[in-house]
Amino acid sequence: SKLQSDQFGYHEPVDYYRNCSRRERNKGLYIANKNLNGERSRATSTRQNENGQNNRYGLECPEERDYYPYWHPTPWHDIAVITNEPQRRCEYYQQESQNVKAKGECSDPQFNNAKACRDGKATWVERGAFNEPKPECLGGVKTRDTHNGNV
Repeated sequence: SKLQSDQFGYHEPVDYYRNCSRRERNKGLYIANKNLNGERSRATSTRQNENGQNNRYGLECPEERDYYPYWHPTPWHDIAVITNEPQRRCEYYQQESQNVKAKGECSDPQFNNAKACRDGKATWVERGAFNEPKPECLGGVKTRDTHNGNV
């Protein structure tokens, strides 16, 4: 199948990508002036990846890649977070990591939150924390936006 060809990476499991491609995108996220309706209403479409499945990089879930920390279970174990606002963001990032916090998902992958899942007559399932240390959180190197250094 196309998903199992050598054209794509294998960092994420195939089922993880399939669930992402069926799940409704989080409509509370900023999308700028992008049209993410219809075919583009899945978690594979974000403002940075509006073509969804037509702009793929391996089996990654674009919504999970573009928005950290992700609110659904993920196969990724966090080691470190780098932010330009460590005093403001580190505590939040560390508390929301699946290393230390359980994450939920619906038995029917089209639903992206517990209420929609239950309303759709499906089951919301909590996936446990990885029981690993919270990720290290660091301030990034000071630089100007859209530049490769602080020159």
